[in-house]
Amino acid sequence: MKRITLLFLLLMLLPVAALAQRIQVVDADGRPISAVCVTNEKGALVGSTDNDGWLADAKGINHLYFSHVAFKPVDVKVDELASLCVTMQEEDFELSEVVVKPKELLYVQTYYRCVYVCDEGPLYFRAGVVDNTYELAKKKLSAKTRSVAKGGNSILRFVISTLVGHYIDKWARIDTLTQYKKILNQVDKGSLSITQEPSGRRVVSDTISVLGYIDEDYQAGQRTTSFDVWTHSDHKEATKAAAKQAKTGKKQKEKKKASDGAHSSYEVYNINEKGDSRVDDLVMKQILVSGHFERTDQDYIILLETYTIERDYIDKKEFKQTRKENEVEMDITELRRLEQVHHIPPLAPNLKAAVDELFKKELKD
Repeated sequence: MKRITLLFLLLMLLPVAALAQRIQVVDADGRPISAVCVTNEKGALVGSTDNDGWLADAKGINHLYFSHVAFKPVDVKVDELASLCVTMQEEDFELSEVVVKPKELLYVQTYYRCVYVCDEGPLYFRAGVVDNTYELAKKKLSAKTRSVAKGGNSILRFVISTLVGHYIDKWARIDTLTQYKKILNQVDKGSLSITQEPSGRRVVSDTISVLGYIDEDYQAGQRTTSFDVWTHSDHKEATKAAAKQAKTGKKQKEKKKASDGAHSSYEVYNINEKGDSRVDDLVMKQILVSGHFERTDQDYIILLETYTIERDYIDKKEFKQTRKENEVEMDITELRRLEQVHHIPPLAPNLKAAVDELFKKELKD
């Protein structure tokens, strides 16, 4: 009888142990933070938080590091947490004011860095500077990227750069259509809805689930938009398939769902008292893409962070000279110097150390 009772107690405790590995990440106001990249001491991937700020499973790892473009990196020991909740403090990175001048081009320089992380740690690092120019008369936006890419070995650098390098460079550019405006367009079309919480936070949803949040701080003059891009796309496809099946009576072939991974967008823009923003008002943004490699049975995350570091009104002659001055071959030393000069928040210590190791391997190769 005692053995049966002991076995019963152990079975009752198992679900509790599993649930104890779920951790929620919130800001100073207690609001959940989505798309937080979570890694261990060696920089290996643990997971990322969902729309409600939850890390699904800490996988029994005690020392965890939390990274997000808009918040200071945090490392915690799970067994020392008073509750299974981690609070992240906002970064103090701010965009300086710019005086409007009667010139033909709006020049915005952005700095980006991208870490490609899997179960074994960072495999690839890419960073660079983007010269974004907006021709005011024609309302035409163009961009040129100068980047540095490193990996564990030359083949890996070549393969990843070829597969995703172009997309990373493109994601790092400013955009005339912000995520906030894209959401409003979808609201007008009826595929998304926005409701307001008592706290002032606006919740973005479709007919199936919550997909993101919009926060506006008029005192600070900033708008933050977070949005789950892949799930929104996945839900639209599912809705179309259901409508087609209802019309034809034929079962639709199920596609591989984007929600098997995640593609989360996070943007911070300066806004005026009316809530409007210009092309050059991007403060920072983050794109987090996660998924699973079936061949290697490994999870991965691509974490891209972008910061606006310079903006001005210039003419084409000045821009030509600026581009010439910016043609600098960058290595890890130059990247670190650039981050310090422009007060760009550093990577979490574990990721920084792992990235430095990638560059050391590059020198050995």
